Order: sequence, then structure tokens, then C-alpha cells
Amino acid sequence: MSRIRSTSSIARERRISFFIFISPWIFGFLVFQVMPIVYGFSTSLTNQMAFTVQRKFVGLANYVKLLSDPEVRYSLYTTLIFMLAHTSLAVLTGLIVALLLEKEVPGRGVFRTLLYFPYMIPLIAVGWIFRIFLDRDTGFFNIFLMKLGLIKANIPWIAAYTRGSIVSLAVWMSGWSMIIFLGGLSTIPNELYESARIDGAGYFRRLWRITLPLLSPFAFFQFVTSNIYAMQKFVEPYIIHPRQQRGGELFQQRPPRETFFVMARAYDTVFNRNQYAVGLALLWILFFVILVITIVFIKLGGFVVYSEVEERR
Repeated sequence: MSRIRSTSSIARERRISFFIFISPWIFGFLVFQVMPIVYGFSTSLTNQMAFTVQRKFVGLANYVKLLSDPEVRYSLYTTLIFMLAHTSLAVLTGLIVALLLEKEVPGRGVFRTLLYFPYMIPLIAVGWIFRIFLDRDTGFFNIFLMKLGLIKANIPWIAAYTRGSIVSLAVWMSGWSMIIFLGGLSTIPNELYESARIDGAGYFRRLWRITLPLLSPFAFFQFVTSNIYAMQKFVEPYIIHPRQQRGGELFQQRPPRETFFVMARAYDTVFNRNQYAVGLALLWILFFVILVITIVFIKLGGFVVYSEVEERR
């Protein structure tokens, strides 16, 4: 009986110790995440401005106003287009590079480092480097094309191809996708490839029948996370192609209409137009859009993702 009591007391002490050690994280989560989320949603249902003390409950009026605004709908549209282009390009580039760098080739480590380089420096620096790279007069890309004789005059890539210039940044930032795919390739047993070679399967047949099915969980993970990341794109449009807008006594910078994504519009609504509640409502609309897209992808993932457990059944 004493042994039972001692065992239960030890278990109780362990539970208490667990909650004591985890209490700082719980406190930080409640104070810095849950409370701002609840406050933001409640504020989006009011007419709160940046400098008003009293606020009035207006219900879903801010949401109706935003969804009936053609500019807001266009921001949602261009954000979705960017999401599809960015995710597809980043994942496809990461897969191709991972397949190439999986082989024992000279300079493999150098290429891996160069592709992962954007994740080792601040995002603002990445945007500035890419902006300088595509500059019309001194950009390396125009100089390189001129040396090859492919163009005769400098091309204003950022101004002429506003949306394409920021989407092409996904090629350089595909290092994260490459790392994920390299980890996935390391989990594929060599015995499968050897058996396929014995059966006479060529490289592309092995790629289609073995590599891609076994990499599908890794690709699915990247599609979901990359979509969430792309829908919240904010910094790069302001850095790569900002444009000055007259606002009161000051000149304010904002991206052009083609890259004026939802996050940028919400920032402009809150900090430049001082429409606090409307900006928060726009962020909540973005949250629900991301939630719906994520749920759809998860539902579709069961049909396209290869699972060894299901195959064994």
C-alpha cells in the first residue's frame, strides 16, 4: 500500500514539475499570442480608429465593406496568383536542384551553400541584393545578357515585369525546398533502385515509379507551408519596387497595384490610413482564406501522397 502511495506521489510530483517548467511558455503564449488574437478579432468588429478612445460595435460591417471593395478583391486575387506561382516554382526548382546535387559532382557543397544563402542573411538584405541584381542600368543580369549578345538595350525588369520579378525571387530562395528534398532522398533505400536496374528500368522510369512517389510526403509538406508563407508576403514588395504615394504632408511608399498583396494593404490601412479596425478585419479575412486553402490541400493530400502504411494494408 505504501508502495502504491509512493508511486502515485512520484507521478503527482512529476506532473507538478512539468507544469512548473512549462509555465513560462504557457504564460508567454497566453499573453503574447492568445490575448492579441482575441483583442484583434474583437477590435475588427468595431469602428476603432488609430487615435479614437471610444469605439462602437459594428458587427461584420468592416468585413462586408472590405469584401465589396474592388481593390481589396484584386489584392486577394493577386495574392492567390502569387501564391500559386511562388509555391510551384520554388518546389519544382528545389526538386530539380536536389536531384542534381544528390549526385557526387564537383562543387556540390558550394552550390548547396549558394542556394541556401538567402536563408542565412536578413530578408531585407535578400530583397536589396535581388533589386540590385535586376537593376536596369547597373544590374548584373542585364550586363550578363549584354555580354552574351542576347539583348541590345537594358531592360527595366522590375518596372516592366512587376509581378514576375518578385515571383522569380522564388528561384533563388528555393534552398529551403532543396534541403527538404535532399533529406527525403536520403530516406529512399538503395535496394529499390538496384532492383529497378536489374529489371531494366531507366533513370526516368525509376524517377517516376520510385523517387517521386516516395518524395510526395515531402512535397506535400512544402506545398502547404509554402502556400501559408506566400499568402503572408509583405517585405519583398516594399523593397524590390516601392513607389511613393502622396499622403498628407509626407510621401509614403507602397508597392504597385500588381504586388500590393493583402498583408501590404492591411499595413497601409492601419498605419497610413489609421483605420485600425478595418485593417485588422482584412488580416482576419486573410486568415480565413489561408485556413480554407490549407484544409483543401490537406483533404486532397490523401489522394496524391504516397503512404507505405496504406500500401501495406
